[in-house]
Amino acid sequence: MSANERPKNLAINGIFDLPLDVHLHTLLSPDSAVPVDVYPALAIALGMPRIAITDHLDFDPREPGATLAPHQRRVEVVNELRRKFGDRLEILLGVEITYERAYEQDIRDHLQRHQYDLTIGSIHPGIDSPFKRSRAAIFAGSDANVTAPYFDEVLGAVESGLFDILGHADYVRKYVYPHIGTDRFEAAPELYEPFLQALVKTGTALEINSSGWRQRTGVCYPLPQAVARYKEIGGRYIVTGSDAHEPDWFALNFDRARALLLEHGFDELVTKRWERAGEHWPVPPTR
Repeated sequence: MSANERPKNLAINGIFDLPLDVHLHTLLSPDSAVPVDVYPALAIALGMPRIAITDHLDFDPREPGATLAPHQRRVEVVNELRRKFGDRLEILLGVEITYERAYEQDIRDHLQRHQYDLTIGSIHPGIDSPFKRSRAAIFAGSDANVTAPYFDEVLGAVESGLFDILGHADYVRKYVYPHIGTDRFEAAPELYEPFLQALVKTGTALEINSSGWRQRTGVCYPLPQAVARYKEIGGRYIVTGSDAHEPDWFALNFDRARALLLEHGFDELVTKRWERAGEHWPVPPTR
């Protein structure tokens, strides 16, 4: 399927519950085949005024996301989308970077050379990770604290100060489930506290990643109790992303994300960069 083709029938599961979807993957990511113009079409159909295309970028040379989409190709794609849809929708040039401490300097060098409108830093279990789904059975019967090395990388991503947004903070839950259930993470707030404190200190935004509600664990990333704790300690910067890799997933479960935001006193989607620019993206009240 070429970048200019669009499926004849676009499945729209999302509804206009929030004004932004800042986590979207297209055929420029190794794990998605979505043509690049699909999400803008869906956003316009829903009346959503802003999206960000955030295809994967890895720095481990063994990962396909390290070479699939050079930066200039990403720029060209977004510029073309802006020419095609820009009178009806704002499209941000974003990126989801897989953070690893071992590659922090490479990431820093890249971000100094190349400009993005929005950067997400995420931790994905890599080739050598013990948390890859194919290896996770070794954790059966363990408590959540065995995933501490993953959370240490999350902390590193936040403390690096490289990113606008921390993506799907406790994504390791997806990989170790069902060997380590959600309840065991709920019983381990000590895993979450360091990176939540670091978010507040650095002004990095927390993403409510709605993909968890459609996945096996059945709960967004991070856990709702982490969202509550973030607010409690003074967290202000927060965004929502569907992490769509299929058209059907665009804005999916944003009704739940909106309810979670409002429940814990967040009335605006905001990053430090947007705040400095004087932008305001209110969370619509529950209908």
